[in-house]
Amino acid sequence: MSGTALDHRLVRGYLSELDAALRGLPAARARELREQITAHLDDALGPAAGDQEVAATLSRLGSPADLAAEAGAAGGSPAPRSAPGIRRTRWRLAAVIAVPVVTAATLGALRISGEASSYAAAGRDQHLARLDAAVVTLAQDLEDERDLSAAYAARQQKGPVPPPLVRARAATDAAAGSMRADAAGVGAGYPAGAVHALDSLLAGLSHLRVIRAALSSSDEPPSLLIRLYTSTAIGPAHTFAAAVGAAAGDARLQSTATTLAALLRAENDQSVQRAIVYAALSAHPPVLAPGDLSGLQQAATDERSDLTAFNSSASPAEQKFFGNTVSGAAVDLASSQEILAEQAATTRPSAPLTRNTGLDAAVWYRDMSTTVDDTRVVAGHFVRQISSQADTLKSHATRSLLLSGAATLILLLVLLISAVLARPLRK
Repeated sequence: MSGTALDHRLVRGYLSELDAALRGLPAARARELREQITAHLDDALGPAAGDQEVAATLSRLGSPADLAAEAGAAGGSPAPRSAPGIRRTRWRLAAVIAVPVVTAATLGALRISGEASSYAAAGRDQHLARLDAAVVTLAQDLEDERDLSAAYAARQQKGPVPPPLVRARAATDAAAGSMRADAAGVGAGYPAGAVHALDSLLAGLSHLRVIRAALSSSDEPPSLLIRLYTSTAIGPAHTFAAAVGAAAGDARLQSTATTLAALLRAENDQSVQRAIVYAALSAHPPVLAPGDLSGLQQAATDERSDLTAFNSSASPAEQKFFGNTVSGAAVDLASSQEILAEQAATTRPSAPLTRNTGLDAAVWYRDMSTTVDDTRVVAGHFVRQISSQADTLKSHATRSLLLSGAATLILLLVLLISAVLARPLRK
């Protein structure tokens, strides 16, 4: 045993005292106990162990006399397994193993809990993005129905609803059905602003039937119908789109949704202008009353303000995309026709708008619809961006949750395997 801890003078002295103390035990039992004590000391002490380390190890084992006495009292049980020093060693080894296991489990649980919260938030953002796309489609269909309804009311003909308006109503109903399906599950846990805006939109849609019935049974002025459609359903739809941006947990998604909300308001301003002039040109006689002229001018002012808001949040590339898309001969013609209508209504309020202007209801609706539809093309680009960004966030959150769970499980398995393989004494 040259070159081992057993050659240390303190160890040799301890073993000599142990041999003397074991003389009163049966030979086989004394030999077994001495072998176990020797093996333990060989494991616990290195060849270069100093006097203090050796003394501390021997002290933890207990005196040879105590070990021999306990071995004799235990009868058939091996003495070192019940020795106070060995019991203390076992407890300390258990503590050394347990501390990292508990620490790893706690930190892993906290990490997994955080990742699970991020995963749930990303799922809500993804749901709201999908719902936002349905709400945008619904708002655009409502704008078409509103503008056609205003012209129908201006004609003051209570006959059958014209086919274009019938188709517009069918599109609105289909979009409302899709939106309601996507809205299922939005409630607790979702941002309060988005939930409130959605509730207002759903409540407004429930009044749509009343507005349609009033169009066919009463002589409501077109301006009132425009306000009813806007305040009851279209406005809440735009409020929801803005709330989705405010509620987004990701800055890029929030910015895209904010830009879209501004563009949707500008598009609605264009549609309101389309409705006012279309109703005026469809009336008998085709005049733009002072109140309607004021509403037209206000809608144009609102459009400029909302486009300014759009440009303040859109990137240069997105601004260029808007400029290139919302352009062309029809867009320019619609702008010119609106200026002519305003001038005619200002200089000759009671004269027909069509006198010496070349204005025509069908031509105006077609050209201004080009402006509105071009703006919707740009809006669709942002809707797809929002959906893509929300899907990416959900994918990243899913991957992070799985990786955190796997890493925590692997670490715990390594620590537990280490605990199983650890041995306080060598048999």
